[in-house]
Amino acid sequence: MKHLAILPIFVVIALSLTSFMLPAPSLIGKWKGNDGGEVGIISFDKEGYVTFEVNGQEVGGKDYESEGMIFDMFYETDETVVPHKIDFIIKMNDDQSEIARMLGIYTFTDDNTLIINMKFDGSPRPTTLDETSPDQITLIKQDEKKSKKKKKK
Repeated sequence: MKHLAILPIFVVIALSLTSFMLPAPSLIGKWKGNDGGEVGIISFDKEGYVTFEVNGQEVGGKDYESEGMIFDMFYETDETVVPHKIDFIIKMNDDQSEIARMLGIYTFTDDNTLIINMKFDGSPRPTTLDETSPDQITLIKQDEKKSKKKKKK
């Protein structure tokens, strides 16, 4: 009988602990980083598109044109493993056939700092984060309110 009395107490404690857990950081938004002297921005949207911007030129996202063809660039993640896996996928816009897949890993150091180690050359996915790797970049989340104010000026 005593065991049955303990069960409701355990359930209440477990439920109260989960209500205090902080939400996981989100990729959604604009992330800015410096890669070998070049400032770049990676934008992740809610629909699964990813866009890269370097020196004012955008590549990726929905309906981007390259060499006279129209493509879409998506991202997929697997947050069940640590570090998390991320793939950038380029597909033909018309039939959504996959053209290329770039493999990477990522982690958040906090809500506003994202570290990505990404292979852009088609080689195997990195297995560890390595700050000495030329394939790794640290990105800082950009405040959308500040970005909108700058565009209005």
